[in-house]
Amino acid sequence: MPVQWKGVLRREIKDAKKICILAVGNAKRGDDTAGPLILTMLSSRLKKRKFRNLLLINGGETPENFSGNIRKFQPTLTIIIDACISGKKPGTIYLVNPAQIQFDDISTHRLPLSMFVKFLEQTIPTRVIVLGIEPKKLNFGDDISPEINRTIDSFVPLMVQLLNDWRKLKKEFLDF
Repeated sequence: MPVQWKGVLRREIKDAKKICILAVGNAKRGDDTAGPLILTMLSSRLKKRKFRNLLLINGGETPENFSGNIRKFQPTLTIIIDACISGKKPGTIYLVNPAQIQFDDISTHRLPLSMFVKFLEQTIPTRVIVLGIEPKKLNFGDDISPEINRTIDSFVPLMVQLLNDWRKLKKEFLDF
């Protein structure tokens, strides 16, 4: 039975001291905008609260360019959100095992995600979770598909709730 991503995410967030959420994707390539769009929505919904130990980064197509920011922040948990091709139903969210990622097998960015994850884990150390979102269309100029929009609309409130619960649990926040 596949590992349920919600349970893993809930447990890992609860146990984290510092969290980095890294969105990966290209807004001009249809469903590849899922990660950056999620990050934008999270940022908007969390804007009234200042999280001392939360870093949100839009890594675009080159998340490796932000490795210095991540290493400086020293998160105990890094969550990478990316459109990943695995043959699942479009809009499906699933845990990606970075060790099983082949060069550009399921990801759409320049440096293979497996190398980036390994680099982060070896230089920080951080626990890295890769959440893949199965895309429907990735062509340049495509609009985001309804399946991905529905996924984002259900995922963002869940993440906001998990982060707010974590903030309350850790009591490491500042309200404006």
